Amino acid sequence: MTFSVKYLVLLALMLVSAVMASVLRPTISLADERTPIVLKTMVPAAFGDWREQLDLSAQIVDPTQKQLLDKIYSETLTRTYVNKAGYRIMLSIAYGKNQSDALQLHKPEVCYPAQGFQVLDTQHGTLDLLGKPIAATRLETSLGQRHEPLTYWTVVGDHVTTGGIDKKLTEMRYALKREIPDGMLVRVSSIDTGTENAYAVQRQFAVQMVRAIAPEYRNRFAGDPQLN
Repeated sequence: MTFSVKYLVLLALMLVSAVMASVLRPTISLADERTPIVLKTMVPAAFGDWREQLDLSAQIVDPTQKQLLDKIYSETLTRTYVNKAGYRIMLSIAYGKNQSDALQLHKPEVCYPAQGFQVLDTQHGTLDLLGKPIAATRLETSLGQRHEPLTYWTVVGDHVTTGGIDKKLTEMRYALKREIPDGMLVRVSSIDTGTENAYAVQRQFAVQMVRAIAPEYRNRFAGDPQLN
């Protein structure tokens, strides 16, 4: 499918989604029917070989100004973890009770260039988080001497989405049930000139993090493995 065709399909889906939202008027908030998300307690500060590092020397890239974050998201979490070898992983999670296009502001493709980074390469692949592969995106970014590969994934309701058309189709499925899905974006990054090594460590970190989350909350962070 060419870029122009994808654009037209996405535009058509957006129009259909708008009509459905007007006619069906979703009224059931999934977030209100579930246990409230409290990121700082649901995501352990220590798990596996990783421990939160409180004395930070590596700045975590923020998606936008805090005032705007507070308007868009219900919960955000930023932490730096370090393992016994001294390797650092920077974690950033954004959660919104009402999933909307505003969540796209947190996408690394947007927030990294907005802060001066160059996106050198983009890869679309998978992560095996709950015994089944989920869609994930990897970006190779740089800012001066800072070389920062990253991995992220997005969850809408119980579905991991790849964005664009997939995200719109997911939202439409919820709209047909008159449900308002919540949304979460999880990003892990590290300052590492060895891009493939960074991706490998990030994969390990993500797997251990999700496993360390209480079983009843894991699907909120990695999607329902029966649906993805």
